[in-house]
Amino acid sequence: MKHASGEWLLTEADDKLTFRASLPGAFGFDQAAHLLRALQADGVPAIDLLPVALPTTWMVNSRAQSKVFREWLLPPARGLWEALLAQLNVSVDEWPALDEERETIASLVERLSRGAGLAAVSKVLGLLRPQLVPLMDDAAVAFAIGAVPVPNEEQATAGPEVFLPMLDWFAAQVRAGEPELIELAKRHTLAVLDAPQVLDRMLWMDAWGERYRRPKRDAGS
Repeated sequence: MKHASGEWLLTEADDKLTFRASLPGAFGFDQAAHLLRALQADGVPAIDLLPVALPTTWMVNSRAQSKVFREWLLPPARGLWEALLAQLNVSVDEWPALDEERETIASLVERLSRGAGLAAVSKVLGLLRPQLVPLMDDAAVAFAIGAVPVPNEEQATAGPEVFLPMLDWFAAQVRAGEPELIELAKRHTLAVLDAPQVLDRMLWMDAWGERYRRPKRDAGS
């Protein structure tokens, strides 16, 4: 697999996934993502789950305020979310075939990002469209495609223009590493994850989360 600086090897992947799952917010986010996926599989429309997904994004440090959530649950924003969720109801294998839909998707993301930011939008989609959309904090965007500088602190300044490039990159990496990602998902017992979710969690760990794990690892060495 590739990232902005070259080859990306998923080293110590099992340990990193276990460490991430030890973080209360990340653990709760994963449990919620699985439940939301199961509810949709049972026929619940994704848009009906939006009120549940919005506050859950705070578990992974979404910076969207509650007043933004209120706006997103009312017209016209609710309609934008419904349209976006419909457009993104595809797999990483199906994503490259989308063509004319890309302009619509970019427009919807741009409108929803106003006042909230791209990362906040991506964290909702990470719950309701986890098969395709990774979380897009600055560290992840910098690591993946180099579209923003590597941050020195946790921040979310990347704009909606990076959404499509991030999805292109993410879908390609999931396809490239799918066998390994599936095996990692099978071995991970702390949450039910699919291959794209495993890559998203590894993206966070290698782009940012490793700095939290390192002191504990060094202290025991």
